[in-house]
Amino acid sequence: MRKLATNERRLLIFFCAAIFLAVNLLAARAWMTWRSTVVRDIEAKRSEIAEGQVWIEGAAADGSARAWMEAHPPSPLTSDQASTGLLKSFRVAAEEAGLKVTEENLLPAADVSSGNAAALQAKLSGPFAGVTKFLFSLQSPASWRSVPKLIVRSDAEPPNVLVDMEVRQYYLPASSTGP
Repeated sequence: MRKLATNERRLLIFFCAAIFLAVNLLAARAWMTWRSTVVRDIEAKRSEIAEGQVWIEGAAADGSARAWMEAHPPSPLTSDQASTGLLKSFRVAAEEAGLKVTEENLLPAADVSSGNAAALQAKLSGPFAGVTKFLFSLQSPASWRSVPKLIVRSDAEPPNVLVDMEVRQYYLPASSTGP
């Protein structure tokens, strides 16, 4: 084999350097692609772990709520007893809060997962502070009442508001053979 001339040697070195640079750039690109894939997979696994932890915490909270519900079940009542009890407690709480009941309609009882529910749809008017006091006194876990619908609008007189709401009283159906 003959000896390369200086220009040929420079050209060979330049050509080898270009090939070396191209191979390194391809390797760097492949490594960056692999790295971004790994980072994306790690983030996906972290979000799956976080979601799993949320579900675990939710299940723990649900378990304690179920335990409380089993320890403090709703009262066994008939549909009429639940409706009249709800209406009476609603009126007493509204009167204590200084609210005026403008309209009230008893809705038919509905089956829910924890028993049955008597429902009352009502419209109230009065000061906003009275509405907050009323809502606080109406709802408590031990009373088994909830407010699934609540619409508050301002009245023509500034401190007063108009409230359109639905209240539910949960109860267990009384057995017909029991005392």
